[in-house]
Amino acid sequence: MPRLPFPSSRTDWFDDAACRDVDTDVFFPVSEAESGAAKAVCATCPVREQCLEFALEARPGDGVWGGLTAQERHRLIRRRQKAARKAREAA
Repeated sequence: MPRLPFPSSRTDWFDDAACRDVDTDVFFPVSEAESGAAKAVCATCPVREQCLEFALEARPGDGVWGGLTAQERHRLIRRRQKAARKAREAA
């Protein structure tokens, strides 16, 4: 996984990532349909959840992070925002 300009304390989980020795090109497919290889690596990753949360916060514009493509992460962010809005309205 490519290194992003964030403090090491926020990315120390990178060292345990299943993708650490995989060619990064796998994680930047040219289309959503070609993301299967990256998602297969993510499915075996012990830090998948941390990677996904990192990507949801950092919002990289492309690539597979935490097992989700950019489009899938965008949808997840929208669902979380909607759920938070509903929770605030209910309170």
